[in-house]
This record gives sequence, C-alpha cells and structure tokens, in this order.
Amino acid sequence: MRHSVNNNKIFWTVIRKNTIKIGVLFFVVVAILSCEQEKKYISYTDMVNRLIDLQVLAKLPQKGEKSAMWSSYDRDSKIDSVTGEFIDWDANIDGFEPQYIRKEGDNEVLAEMTGPGAIVRIWSASPRKGKVKIYIDGNEEPMVNESFIDYFKPSIPAFDYPELVYETNAKGFNNYVPIPYQKSCKIVAEPGWGQYYHFNYITFPEGTGLEAFDPNLTEEGKTALENVNTFFAKDMGEYPHENSSLKNETNKLELAANEKKTAFTLEGEGAIAAIKAKFHIADSSKVAEVMRKTILEIRWDGEDQPSVWTPLGDFFGTSPGWNEYQTLPMGMTKEWAYSYWFMPYGDGAEIALQNYYDGPVSVTLEITYTELEGDIDDYGRFHAKWHRDLDPVEEERWPDWELLKTKGQGRFLGAHLLVWNPKGGSSDSGGPGHFWWGEGDEKFFVDNEQFPSTFGTGTEDYFGYAWCNPSIFEQAFHSQTQDNDNMGYQPMNRWQITDNIPFQQSFDGYLEKYFPNELPTQYSTVVYWYLNPEGEDVLTAVDADELYGYETPFEVFRKDGVMEAEELIVASNTGGWVSSDFWAHESLFETVSGHKIMVWFAAKDKANTLKTTFNWSEAGNYKVYANLVQQDDGGTFDIKLNGKALNRLDFRAPKEQKQTKSVLLGEVRLELGQQELEFIWSGDGEFPQALRLDYLELQKV
Repeated sequence: MRHSVNNNKIFWTVIRKNTIKIGVLFFVVVAILSCEQEKKYISYTDMVNRLIDLQVLAKLPQKGEKSAMWSSYDRDSKIDSVTGEFIDWDANIDGFEPQYIRKEGDNEVLAEMTGPGAIVRIWSASPRKGKVKIYIDGNEEPMVNESFIDYFKPSIPAFDYPELVYETNAKGFNNYVPIPYQKSCKIVAEPGWGQYYHFNYITFPEGTGLEAFDPNLTEEGKTALENVNTFFAKDMGEYPHENSSLKNETNKLELAANEKKTAFTLEGEGAIAAIKAKFHIADSSKVAEVMRKTILEIRWDGEDQPSVWTPLGDFFGTSPGWNEYQTLPMGMTKEWAYSYWFMPYGDGAEIALQNYYDGPVSVTLEITYTELEGDIDDYGRFHAKWHRDLDPVEEERWPDWELLKTKGQGRFLGAHLLVWNPKGGSSDSGGPGHFWWGEGDEKFFVDNEQFPSTFGTGTEDYFGYAWCNPSIFEQAFHSQTQDNDNMGYQPMNRWQITDNIPFQQSFDGYLEKYFPNELPTQYSTVVYWYLNPEGEDVLTAVDADELYGYETPFEVFRKDGVMEAEELIVASNTGGWVSSDFWAHESLFETVSGHKIMVWFAAKDKANTLKTTFNWSEAGNYKVYANLVQQDDGGTFDIKLNGKALNRLDFRAPKEQKQTKSVLLGEVRLELGQQELEFIWSGDGEFPQALRLDYLELQKV
C-alpha cells in the first residue's frame, strides 16, 4: 500500500513537472510569437526614426525586404527577355519624351507599387504646377493631391520640414518624408506636372503592419519629424545615437615611407560606432597627395583580405584634399574627419594604416566602439572599397561603368564619386553620348534580376542635384564639396539610408559613363555596403602608382580680358528660354572661351527682348567686339548697350554647320558700375531663332 502511494506520488509529481514545463514552453512560444508580431508592426515614428538610425542598417535584410525606384528613364532602353540582348542601352532622352508606365485618359501613371511598403525619396529636376496624386491602398481619393512643385515646399504639414524637403543649392528638388502604404500605392500625374522624377520606395516582408500615413500628421509623427529635422539643422556632425556603453581610443601614428602600422586591435564581439581622423601635414601643398596615399585597412573576424581598403581621405567622403562638409554618416570639420557608419564584428577587428607617400606621414585616429545588441549572426560586415576603373563591360552594354559587383546577403549604402572633367562637356548636339559627363544613369541589378530595379536619369540626379549645376551643397544624405564650374574636380556623395538597397544573393551596380578617360573624363569612387561574412567581395587593393596623379591634363582655351557671356546677369526676358551657363558644341572648344556661352531663343508671339547687366570698373570710350557662335538655327538680333544701338548681330550659319565669328559692334562710352546690355529679336526669319554669345571684348580707345 505504501508502495502504491509512493508510485502515485511519483506519477503526479511527474505530471505536475511536465505540466509546468509545457506551460513554460507555451508562454515562451507565446512570448516569441508576440515578439515576432510586435516586430512586424512598424509605427510611423519608427519609420521616421530610420532616417537617422545608422545601427539598424547593419542588420542583414529579412526575406522579402526590397528597395527599388520608378523614374523617368528613357524607355527605349530594354533587355530582350528571351535572348538577354541589350537594346538601345545608351538611350538618353530621359524626361524629354513622355516616360511613364501608362496613360489613364490625359493623366500619366508614374509609379505603381504593392505593399507593405513606403515611399522614402522623391526627387525632380523641374517640378511644375500640374497635380501629382498619391493613391494608397486602393482608395478612390488621393492621400496626397498637390502640384508637383508643392511636394518640395511646406504645402501640407507632413512636408513642413526643410531639412527633409528642399531644393539644394545645385537645383535638385528632394523630399525624404516617408509615406507608408499597407496594400498598394499608385502615383498619377496630371498634364503640366513637370520634367524628370524619381520615386524611391521600400518593400517590407509580407505580413508587416504599418501605421497609416496622415498628411496632417499625428502628434507622435509630428514630434518624430521635428526631432529629425532639428538634429539635421543643429547637430549635424554629432554622433546620432545615445549609448552609455561607448568607449573611445586614440592613437597618433607616425609612419615612414612605405610603412604599415596597426592602429587598433579589438577582441571578441562588438561594433565600431565611429572613426575619426586628423592629418598633421606641414606642407599645405601636399595635403591632397598625403590623404590619397595614406591607406585605411580594416579586417573583421581575422579575415585574410580587408573588407575596407581605401585612401583615408576618400574614405571620409570627399577628395581631393580636405574639403569641409557635414552629412549624417560622414563629414570633415576644421578639426576632424568623421565616420558614423556602424561596423559590427564577431571575433575581433583590426584597423591599420599603410603609407605610400614618399615621406613620413603623421595621422591621429580615434575610434568609438560599443557592445553589440542582439545576435551577431543578424549583422553584416561593413565594406568600403576605392577603385578607378574595373573590368570594362561587353560592348553591347556600353556606356555602363562598373561601380560594384558583390555576391551574398547585404545592403548597398551609396558612394563617394570624384569626377575629373577639366574639359567640360557638350550639351548642344542631340543624341546619346554627346552631353556633359553627368548624363549617365545609375543602373542597379539586385539578386540577378534581368532588368535593373533602379534605373536613373543622370549621374547628378542620383546624387540629388540637377541641371549640371556645380554649386556646393550639403544635406543629411548627399553633398557636393567643390565647385570648379564643371571644369575640374567634381566630388559628390549619396548616402542611401532609408532607401538603402537590400540584396539576398547579389548586387551589381553601374553608372553610365559616356565620355572616355581620354576626353579626359576620369572617375574614382569609394563604394559602401554591408555583406554577410560568407559573401563575396572581389574588389582588391589598387596599385600604389595608380592612386595619385593619374588625371590626364587638359588646358581650356580662355580669352583674356573679356566679358564672358555666361557671367551676364539676366534682368528680364520677354522671349523664350535663356541660359547664361551653357556648353558650346565640343567642335568649337578651341575658339569658345571657357567652352561656355549664353543661349537665348526668340519665341513666337512674344515681344522677344532680353535685358542683361554686368559691372565695369574703368570709365572710358570703348570699341565693342562680340564673339558669336553661329549655327543653322541662329537668328538676327538688334543690340543696345546702355541704350545706344550697336550693329545687328547675325547668328546664322549654313545648314548643319557650327562656327565662331568675331564682329565689331561699334563704339560706346562706359561709366563706372553697372551696364545694361539689351538684345531684341529683329523679327526676320522663321522660328526657332537662337542667339549664342561667347563673350564681349571691350577695347579702350
């Protein structure tokens, strides 16, 4: 009996213990499922915070996570789905012919996406008054219904954040306010909407729940956007995350010629949160060379080949030399160059510098590192590689220039591009390949897709500006750090943060490069991406003798002592299109001063008077000569200088010919200060009628 009781006690004890285990297991499963369910819901605040969250970028993409872009690229570019043949791959009439998915009545469907997802970037070169409507989740009424130009102004509360919605100094219109949708999104444009567009969007894994977008904003959404906008406006250049576990180390390295030194060795598991650098260079004329010939190498987890190999200066997002600018992940201040890319490692990290300069180099490096949150297997490894020219593509896919090819799982983060373009470029003759260097589109192929899911409209458009404008600008996600009037160096950045491009198998990125190195138009780049540890990074070190001084020189013809027409200030225009910053045709570069001209077209049924001004510093009597560019669409124009009529200008040339001609306009009296130069179409001939003026030469009598 006692034995029987003991057996029963044992039986019920076992049952109770197993019940507890099952209960615990049940609650664990429920907790995991609840956690997964929580992870699959993204509030609008969470989405806005991704604009500034550099740590979440380091996580490898989930299955179903994607990024793509609709744009006004030239639809003549195709790839035969059966043969794989590239058809009209160099087509380049982006934006000048209707480029859309389809028409619905008079309207154009510009973009169409399935959810769950979000628009994360809108760009245009020339938005106008025609309405652009965003329809979300199949609703008959548009969620946003504004003139396209008002997408880049505080037209609705959601767009009233000037660090996220703006026109750059270089004429590009940008909007980075996220617009989520749960099921679908369709963007429809009415006639007169403008010219050129990009809509970058991201797609979340199936089952992700998104907070609905409210153009008037909830209080939480308003607060989130205000916080990001304030940080970009006031704290750019500061570390963007609060983290109490950050640790700092500093090392000043003295490197002899051709010497390599390890700056830091980190053990175990963690992440580098910041890298800063300061050069100590006595000879200011050597700054660019030292910064280019000092190489940064970073190895993760004891790897044989470095994941980061780049000149130290270029790594920080601008070259040549030290150019002050500030963006979210990278910048250069007066004291330090900084990088805030988040760089996880699972089994140690090694940071080294190699000196290829022919003398000693002194550099101070500072790193900030931290403990890693979560599972190291969820994170990619940071890669950054510098190169000039990789293997050329096959002839049929010219003009593609390879930016990056990599295999594995990861995220593409953007690039620093340095263009050497001393000759300028031609934009006066139609047809692909006869334009300035920035015409080249970006083409990004993800996971072996046959046609690129990102197909752009121009290199400067990819970097967020427009119309060949060389002006310096700096915003959170892009910058241009030198202005050499498109006739020298052109350094620019594009950081893809919310619009990063996740890939599961591979990423193949190209920029179109119409002009060959011999023009000379030469590129160098640093590309940035995350890759899983088993991924394939085939970019290797560049030979030391190819790092610096590779640029082919070119002397631009300039006429001394003249008033360049591109420096004229347009005061009023009652005619057609005018530009005081226009490239002459390349065949005239030996006789057009500075390669640029002023262009004005007379327009039908208009008064056709163009008034310009310029300043003059020495009073006196002057003979006035003009250097004209004559073409077969040229017209005849009357000209007045300070109200005095001068000899008529004839810009006509025989059919299909282009030539320059210097003519005497007459003699005038000039006083100090501002002068008024007036052009009036003579009324002779049929339209179009073009005026192309290179310069005025004023010879004192």
